[in-house]
Amino acid sequence: MDSILVVEDEPLILELITEALEMYGYRVRAFESADFAWQFIQQSGYPPRLLITDLRMPGHIDGLELAKRLRDADAEVPIVVASGFHPAARELHSLNVHWLIKPFEIEQLHTICRKLAPPP
Repeated sequence: MDSILVVEDEPLILELITEALEMYGYRVRAFESADFAWQFIQQSGYPPRLLITDLRMPGHIDGLELAKRLRDADAEVPIVVASGFHPAARELHSLNVHWLIKPFEIEQLHTICRKLAPPP
């Protein structure tokens, strides 16, 4: 899969991130829950180019569990956690994720995406 997956339960933030990444030439798949994102990952049969996820989300799994599952499925996929403080932050260090602290600037998002998944 050549898409960046963005998982964010706040619709306006999800729309902003999606539009910004598309403006920079990325293909984006947007999800309002980790449940839907994980289902998509499993059904597609291909790992995403990059995962950008918030941590706190409604549903059966949250962003932390999504990151763990993706890391177990494919250790090479870059993962960006876009979140503020979270009590499970220590667990994420072992998953080799990159942090994008909210609130962030679009240029910060673009910089980390260029580094981890250069545009096509």
